[in-house]
Amino acid sequence: MKIKLISFDVWGTLLNLDLMITSFINSLNELIGEDASIGVMEVRERIKELRRKFELKPGKDFESSQELLAEKLNTEIDVIKRAAAKATLKIDESIVIGGADQVLRFVEENGLKSIIIGNVMFWPSSYTRLILERFGLAEYIGRQYYSDEVEAYKPMKEIFLKPLSEFGMNPSEAVHVGDSFFEDFQGALNAGLHAVLISRRSKPEILHERGFVIEDIRELITLLKREF
Repeated sequence: MKIKLISFDVWGTLLNLDLMITSFINSLNELIGEDASIGVMEVRERIKELRRKFELKPGKDFESSQELLAEKLNTEIDVIKRAAAKATLKIDESIVIGGADQVLRFVEENGLKSIIIGNVMFWPSSYTRLILERFGLAEYIGRQYYSDEVEAYKPMKEIFLKPLSEFGMNPSEAVHVGDSFFEDFQGALNAGLHAVLISRRSKPEILHERGFVIEDIRELITLLKREF
């Protein structure tokens, strides 16, 4: 099957989510004067649960996460917004996952289109766009689609199919790469795309006729050469 387009998740796939969450929590701690880590992780799991059950209003995952966190921490939403801004300013180039730029270059050099399909929580997609620009990844990416901009979130089919419609492609001509089994892998398969799950705890294998598992994003290069 000829693949023409590769969509990438951002956080946990191209950028290190753990580092960003740590930066966000540290910024919150500075602003509220107490440990916000438990509250952040509880709200994060709540938003992910709502997505799994499709109970979150499309386009509202970002706003909902900030509102729930402000309530959990008994603080103002503006404090959450400030913490997100401070966290974004603090990060450095270590936020880029090893091999991400190498893979994006390979995709571009081989005439494939690269896009981003990402969910948003705590900080807006505009901050993620800035980070991708700041560390040189955005130059390899044709378009970026985020849940707070397109009014759909992973694993909804709509967020996977909207880009394909714009590019005039069939789902079978695209592969989505991400680190979440439900949001990225299962979501892409349900929408008819090929899917690659990055699981750093699993050995490379084939999980589905259109689904593959790799341990490191750099293994995507070998997979593309072999399977597509």
